Amino acid sequence: MHSKKVEQCLNFCCEVSRQLIRNGAEIYRVEESANRMLAAYGYKEAEVFAVPSCVIMSIHYGERNYTKSVRIKSATNNLDKLDRLNALCRDVCRETPEIDVALSELKAIVGRPVYPVWLSYFGYGCVAAFFTLFWGGNALDAAIAFFCGMIVKAVVGHMVRLNANVFFVNVCASMLLVMVPVVLTYMGCTMIHTDQIIIGSIMLLVPGIAITNVMRDVIIGDFVTALSKLAEVLIVALAIAVGIAIPFGLARALLGGI
Repeated sequence: MHSKKVEQCLNFCCEVSRQLIRNGAEIYRVEESANRMLAAYGYKEAEVFAVPSCVIMSIHYGERNYTKSVRIKSATNNLDKLDRLNALCRDVCRETPEIDVALSELKAIVGRPVYPVWLSYFGYGCVAAFFTLFWGGNALDAAIAFFCGMIVKAVVGHMVRLNANVFFVNVCASMLLVMVPVVLTYMGCTMIHTDQIIIGSIMLLVPGIAITNVMRDVIIGDFVTALSKLAEVLIVALAIAVGIAIPFGLARALLGGI
């Protein structure tokens, strides 16, 4: 009976940790939350090790060790779900409900509907447009950047459904968004600023949160996570550079300089 309870608690904490990482939580938050939940259920002798792609959890109870690992294959930034998962962790630590009750709450959080598709497209477009204005573009540049932002959303959504890796997702997205201002420029549209449009739109792909997390992980001494995230940041940066260079290179090779 005790063995079953330990396994249920282990499974629950592992699933919460996986969902935290999948929705954009920091690694230190995942480890701390799991340790606090395990302690709340009476398992003081527990170890939690998390990296962006895996969580390993071990409980020493009686004469046995119970261990489980879960794999995280993809992650996004969903602050709504992340906030609700954090609230669930705090409720578990404060009230220690039955595992079945806590698990049902977790399933309800995970099953919450995502934002409507039209709202996601509108959000991507607004971010690109306002960043273009921030970098010195005019109203026409912002309007074009709005369209480029929607292109980024469409490409990213389609590539994610195809289970493409982060490198090809960013290459394709940056390549297609750059083609719009480049084509307009070669068609003789002199009222737009190509650089401001590209910079404003490309901010949708820049891994700003990951860069911040790398610096924080280095400061707190979690070098394994920092190196893992740094590698992802560098791959994304390289993909963006390649995606931007391809349309410019093709245009100059086929049509010559502007």
